[in-house]
Amino acid sequence: MAEIPDNYKRITEDRVDAILQRHLSSPTTLAHWFFGRAFPKCTLLSIESVSLHQYRDHSVASGDPLAFGETDVEVIATVRFRDRGEVRVGLLLEDKVDAPQADNQGPRYQARARYRREIGSWQEFKCILVAPQYYLNNAYPLNDFRDGGWDAIITFEEIAGALQRDGGSSEDARTLFEAAERENAWNKPEPTAVQFWKDLTVFQRFFHPDVPIFANPQQGARINVWPAFYENQLRNNKREIRRKYVQIAHSGSTHVSLFIKNVRYSDFVPVVSTIIEPEMRIGYEGKSWQGIQVRVPPVDPLLGVERQIEHLDKVFGAARRLYEFFIKNEPALLAIPRFK
Repeated sequence: MAEIPDNYKRITEDRVDAILQRHLSSPTTLAHWFFGRAFPKCTLLSIESVSLHQYRDHSVASGDPLAFGETDVEVIATVRFRDRGEVRVGLLLEDKVDAPQADNQGPRYQARARYRREIGSWQEFKCILVAPQYYLNNAYPLNDFRDGGWDAIITFEEIAGALQRDGGSSEDARTLFEAAERENAWNKPEPTAVQFWKDLTVFQRFFHPDVPIFANPQQGARINVWPAFYENQLRNNKREIRRKYVQIAHSGSTHVSLFIKNVRYSDFVPVVSTIIEPEMRIGYEGKSWQGIQVRVPPVDPLLGVERQIEHLDKVFGAARRLYEFFIKNEPALLAIPRFK
């Protein structure tokens, strides 16, 4: 399937991390604001290093089983406190767009940071959770984030506001405001792809009425969708319960597949190899779904239906052939042992 254009992609944690890295690599306006929030009454003097996605396992060296895991953004800097002079500090940021926190994520940040303090990486540290306002409200409705292992929480909206006030980072501010929206949990609909799926339904009714198709784009750009065929005859067939383990899908850009669910490859191959037909092939080993494939030309939802009629005819033809193959060999295929 086609690559989702950047304008229609959701804002991911990696993009937020990149913005933070860019603005925390030197004593920028945002860096001064960030360190002021993390270490009140300090003045940022210099940034020593910024690193992304550092995985460290100090559980053995520290004797603390929680001292392992990945830090999204790690900043080492020197600040000056009014009453203590210069201090080397560590700022450890965990960035969440919509993914849930991992088990003991905050306490694991704390354990790693404490060990790094013991070995001299910094004299003081703060572990901060950065996320949209609604995310933090849901995670800590009583503002009890310290019980979750965080020294502070900062919203995307606050960071975006600070960038806006800076005046020279409007694009990054817009990105963070967009990342904070609930709708950012999925890719934005790409109009051309939306129209493609509507037109494909019409195309199927007129030219392939005997090959029913089910394409549920759900939420997203409507580009990377795996349409299925004969769903009511197979997986949703209430009269043939055993067929719920069977599906025919356009599973990628190069083939249509007949899948048998919950069977082992070692049991699947001996049966299928005796009945498989020309121009069909056994797919690569899957964990629970094993497949028989028919190669087809690529279909791109961004090119529209009319420009790809010949390719689409072959896709529907492959789906029809695999359905007929299943009906012909149903007893043998459904007799393959299932493991759950």
